[in-house]
This record gives sequence, C-alpha cells and structure tokens, in this order.
Amino acid sequence: MARRTDIGRVRDLNEDSTGLFVTDSGTVIAIVADGMGGHQAGDVASSEAVDTIQNVLKIENLNVSTDEKSEVLLHAVGKANERVYTLATENSHMQGMGTTTIAAIVDEHEVVLAHVGDSRAYVLHNDGLYQLTEDHSYVNLLIKHGQITAEEARNHPQRNMIVRAVGTSEDVEVDLVNTPWSEGDFLLLCSDGLTSMVSEREIGIVLSSTSMSIDEKADKLIQLALEAGGNDNISLILLQHTGRSATS
Repeated sequence: MARRTDIGRVRDLNEDSTGLFVTDSGTVIAIVADGMGGHQAGDVASSEAVDTIQNVLKIENLNVSTDEKSEVLLHAVGKANERVYTLATENSHMQGMGTTTIAAIVDEHEVVLAHVGDSRAYVLHNDGLYQLTEDHSYVNLLIKHGQITAEEARNHPQRNMIVRAVGTSEDVEVDLVNTPWSEGDFLLLCSDGLTSMVSEREIGIVLSSTSMSIDEKADKLIQLALEAGGNDNISLILLQHTGRSATS
C-alpha cells in the first residue's frame, strides 16, 4: 500500500485529504477527498469528510455482501455530507465549501466504491488500465452531449468545475461502483491533480512497470504530475493485490 499527497507547484495550501487503514479482518478502507472553498474551507471540507467516513466504517462489519458494503459506503458518505454541510452553514467563512470524495472498501475478492466529484479510481488488470468512476464535472457533461472532445476538455477554461460535491447541499447523489480484482492487479484512487497533469497512458505505463516497487510507482506518479506543471494538489492511494489480501 502506498499513500501520497503533495501541495503541487502552484497552490499555497493543500486542500486534499486522504485516509487509509486496515480493519482487524484485513479489509482495507481507502479514501481520497479534494476540497474546495479556499482558505479555512477546502482543507476543512476534505479532512472532515475523510474523518467522518473513517469513523463510520471503523465500527461496521465489512465482511458482508457487495450490496451491503455499498449501503455502508452510502451511509458513510451521507454522514460526511451532513457534517460538511452543517459546518458550512454554521460558519460564515466556510460558506459554500465542499469536497470530492472517493471511498473504497477493498478485500481480496473485490473493490466497492462510493464516488462524488472528479477524483477518480482506476484498476490495472492484465496491464490494461480501466477507469472505474465517471467524473461529475461540467466538461464531462459536455463530452457526453458531444459538444466538446476529450482533448478539448483537457484545456477547457471550466475543466475544474464539478457538478456534484459532498457538503454543498443538504442531500448528495453518490455513485456506487464495484469490481472484482485479482492477483497482480493495482487499484489507484487519486485527485484530479494527478489526472489533469498525467495522461492515462502514462499512468498505465507506471503501474504496469515490473521494475518498480509500489512505493516507487507512487513516487513516480507524483513526480510526473509535478514535472507537467503541478497546477493543483496531488493525492493518491495505490493498492496492490498480492494474491492473499491487499495488505499482506
């Protein structure tokens, strides 16, 4: 397991937060959140969301069915939304803050995800990189409606605008995704500070490299994002399926 966060080359504050822990039964909980709302707000939104989700999941039995894991994640993200929205409502300097959230329950059989915003999850399987999540972003809506190409989206002036976030309104719509995974696979959770700087092709090349350890792969991804400009905070969690569980 590897977890990294970097302020990048442009921002003067890191508004990303990450959470990573292993339950007694060996299930991994991984969370990446990318806050928005500027000083005293974005970093609060992301850290509160991560803490709330971790606190909910830590007391749950996660040796349950896929559907039950999804329900637990939905409940946890709902609680995070409640927490961030309440803070934003009660503190004028935090008004309007919110955060992307991607939370995963990972055991040796499957990855179950809850997702809001434009942070992403990828799985590398048989050297092919697959994006598990769909961005809740303005440019992604334009792509889906055929108004711009994926290439145009990379440089669109509103490419950072998200249409769904945790904490910006009383209710939040959460995407739930699950996939089996197996020995040799990698799971990557990351903020858009990585994916806006580094192409999927480059990410795939790094993850499928046989000469780098998991820590070296994580460091390399951060390095590539910084070399490409580091225009945003960069955060990632990388897990490898070793054949037993994600941790062993």
